[in-house]
Amino acid sequence: MPHVAVRRCGPRVAPVLATAVALLLAAVLCSLLLAPGAFAAAPPIPGSPLDAYDKNVPYDVGAHKLARLAALIAYALMVATVVLGVVLRLRFMQRAVNRATFYGAHMTLALSAMIFGGIHGLTFIYQPVWQIGWTRLTVPFTGGVQRIPVGFGILGTELAIAVGCSVWLQRRLGYHRWLRVHQLAYVSFGLIWLHIFLVHPEPRHLNLVSVGIAAGAGTILLAFLIRALPSRSRLRRRGFPGGAGAVE
Repeated sequence: MPHVAVRRCGPRVAPVLATAVALLLAAVLCSLLLAPGAFAAAPPIPGSPLDAYDKNVPYDVGAHKLARLAALIAYALMVATVVLGVVLRLRFMQRAVNRATFYGAHMTLALSAMIFGGIHGLTFIYQPVWQIGWTRLTVPFTGGVQRIPVGFGILGTELAIAVGCSVWLQRRLGYHRWLRVHQLAYVSFGLIWLHIFLVHPEPRHLNLVSVGIAAGAGTILLAFLIRALPSRSRLRRRGFPGGAGAVE
């Protein structure tokens, strides 16, 4: 009796969901461990105005405001870039707007995010208390002030630049290999999110900035799940590799 050969894809979905849940639990755990009360008796934050005052080092308030503004803009643009990249893969959106329009907007947002991220990093060269030169600004985990959090930010930014530049190597790498490289954008976002979360306590307090950062992270996680979990059309193609059905 003829039957239909169907491939089950359930086992592939479970690891993705487990990873997402683990990331959420880790974020919640970090939030609990790094609660505002834990910083009540802590020394001044390295690189902060109070730290500069204690060290009798001048502090440029203008450079601080510029760095903060550039960081917020870069973060928002980065979230928009990743979301628009996922939208590029959704067929029902391609029917409403031309794919070339989405692609151009995606590239523009990505370039703008890297520019503002670079401005954010450059401002610290003009902040005496940080003591950051060109070497510490370009080589991860070599800075003296907040070496680990700053290293996460540098590494994530450089990985994002590498992902963006991989567009010019797409033909040489082949589409599927290039796509694997391009998906490192999620790793880049994770590193930059760690940088934001660890470098300053502001994102760990309930305020407008922390809500925006959390909303951006949640949006990226949702976009990742939409991209990782198979759609009905993809499941149908896997279950029926020969087309409408495979009869044995």
